[in-house]
Amino acid sequence: MYKLQLDRELTKVLAGSSKEIRDWVVNAIANIVVADNIIEKHEFVALQEAIGLLDNKDEIHDLMNKVKERKLDEVEKISMDPGFALNVFFILAAIAVIDGNLKKSEADLLKKCGVCLDLENDLIRAVTSWTLKQMSINNKFSKDLNSSNKDRERIINSTIIN
Repeated sequence: MYKLQLDRELTKVLAGSSKEIRDWVVNAIANIVVADNIIEKHEFVALQEAIGLLDNKDEIHDLMNKVKERKLDEVEKISMDPGFALNVFFILAAIAVIDGNLKKSEADLLKKCGVCLDLENDLIRAVTSWTLKQMSINNKFSKDLNSSNKDRERIINSTIIN
């Protein structure tokens, strides 16, 4: 539903981070993508961009098999700088709503990721709330854009017919 430019932000946020952190982020993204048991087109794009963080083909094949079988590693607690953790959490939140919805399974997993990143509950709620507001704005924008395009088409068609 929405285009997510993970490659720039994700690469920028994770530049210079350890393999442990990159692997954790890739696993968290994969878990969020499959949380509702449906991998939508935009979620798959997010997963592909995250896979770019892996080091070799074996790791990529291993992750893809886990995704296909829905048997991903559990998201576990990880230690990272609080500001860095918050940036990662915003990325995960954006992925959770990339399809225009935040399903209960995705919301639960997102909260778990926040806890694993050692973020305070108030901060987790604030980011989730902000993400839902952004999703609402994006939904309204999409509807307004569709309406505007229909108006444009109507004007063009009425001009051609007359």
